[in-house]
Amino acid sequence: MPETRTASPAKEVKMDPALVALICAGLLYSVSWVMGCSTAPSPNRSSGGKKLAVARQLPQLSPEDANDKLVPTVSGRKLTVEKMAQRAATSLQYSNEEYGVGFDAPKGYVLKTGELPSMDRGLGYLGPIPMHFAETGGIRLATAEPPLGLHLGTNFVNEFFTISALYGSSESACSNFSIPAEARGAAVTRTVDGIEFRGFDEHSAASMHQYSGVYLHAFSNDTCYEIGYGLATAGAETSGNLKRIDPEKVLPRLERILDNVRINPPAFERTDAAN
Repeated sequence: MPETRTASPAKEVKMDPALVALICAGLLYSVSWVMGCSTAPSPNRSSGGKKLAVARQLPQLSPEDANDKLVPTVSGRKLTVEKMAQRAATSLQYSNEEYGVGFDAPKGYVLKTGELPSMDRGLGYLGPIPMHFAETGGIRLATAEPPLGLHLGTNFVNEFFTISALYGSSESACSNFSIPAEARGAAVTRTVDGIEFRGFDEHSAASMHQYSGVYLHAFSNDTCYEIGYGLATAGAETSGNLKRIDPEKVLPRLERILDNVRINPPAFERTDAAN
């Protein structure tokens, strides 16, 4: 009987786990390297390529053209217009060509030209806002006063800034004031538009009202110019519990208007000089 052979079972191959890990890592690295090479960007498709191409297309400017584009030229006329617009936005302008006088009152104030009406608040019970020319013939040009209700809840009556002129006066006559001796305070000197003005502090109290002001005169262009500014308040007897206004704080604010007063020869004198 032929001999029957039985197939031997296959031998089981066992591998070291550390070796398996190394083989897997090598395979993953190989796959990543192959994919990276196939998708490597060309020089023309680099992230900065588009920006570089655009930069090359920009026109080349000369230094002069570059300066013109970086720093636009602003004309002197434009600057003047802008300054005038800024001044108009923050002030109330007055100009009188006949007497060559102008000034800027604070924005929000009431500007009254010519003689003041009889219903003007003036100095309260102390009377109207004065002119202090020693000669007759003075003309009030303009007066600036605050609007009604500016200082509610206080003993405030009125404050003012006024300009007047007397043409045909003399320098000696212009140096005189119709201010009573008992109402005069310290002498005051101010330079306004290059012209020296001289005058006095003025104080008065009556009818339960008080007044503090400054009046100045200057002679120029055959004209005696007068500038006055002041504050009227109710006295302690009538103010009760109302907040009291300090004249020492108000007068410096009114005096700042002097910084923008403009004084030129009268219009007819400028015309004669031109002819």
